[in-house]
Amino acid sequence: MWKYYALRLAYLLLGRMPLSVLYGIAHVAGDAAYLARAGARRGVMANMRRVMGAEASEREVRRAAREVFRNAARYYADLIYAPRMDLERFAREKLELTGIEYILDALRAGRGVVVTGAHFGNPDMATQGLAASGLRVLVLTEPLQPQALSDFTHWLRSHHGHEYRPADFGGVKAAVRQLKRGGMLCILSDRDVGGTGVPMEFFGAKASIPLGAVDIAMRTGADLIPAWARRLPGYRFEARIGPPVELVRTGDFDADVRANARRLLAVFERELRADPGQWAVLEPIWDDGEPEAPSGAVQ
Repeated sequence: MWKYYALRLAYLLLGRMPLSVLYGIAHVAGDAAYLARAGARRGVMANMRRVMGAEASEREVRRAAREVFRNAARYYADLIYAPRMDLERFAREKLELTGIEYILDALRAGRGVVVTGAHFGNPDMATQGLAASGLRVLVLTEPLQPQALSDFTHWLRSHHGHEYRPADFGGVKAAVRQLKRGGMLCILSDRDVGGTGVPMEFFGAKASIPLGAVDIAMRTGADLIPAWARRLPGYRFEARIGPPVELVRTGDFDADVRANARRLLAVFERELRADPGQWAVLEPIWDDGEPEAPSGAVQ
């Protein structure tokens, strides 16, 4: 319950501060967490080593891992800032949005849209920016405990018109209805938070990958569109949408889901490798250890 009270207090005390101030606080908090949380630090470094490859030096891996912790802290800064931000100004001055035509084309054609990505930069800020274009989105999120924490985070995120629901049975049913009506769903696909993922090849090793985005797109006939929201200097974001993944449909549903998930993971690999420090995941994604550092690497 303390997480709920801490977040609520942060919103009340800090939520009116400029994003620059909040990010300064997050920078310090992220560095403190990097130093204090040894277990999480090892897991993040293993993730970074896998993404960056064995040729990356230990110094480079540590630098990227520290940035992961900072970006995770910036998530909370964005969360308490979002309800009070000027949405039109944010979309005009702070968000570089490309590829929205992929979404609009599908919606005009009456197809649903499943937008998916990773905990990279901050996809929620890009989602907020879509509201300035008149789009309203259903977002499935990781169920949080206690319930009060989950409800409060959804309250913070929903101020600009989007609907947030946990990715549980009820949330999935709502998502199917949304897509069959020709609406839009956002769901992330890089962390197996529900323990229902499938072992998939990811950066050269098996990882448990959630297939929900692919599965629901195929069942409803929706377009599956990857999207990325990278942080830029000056407290800005670059949101890149699409193009849609060409979905394989051979008639073998389970095999097709896996084949399409592999196509999606290929997009993930390219984007994560380009800027690994923006992947704000503090849990180990692979359970087979990390690749060995090259000989002569700085320890």
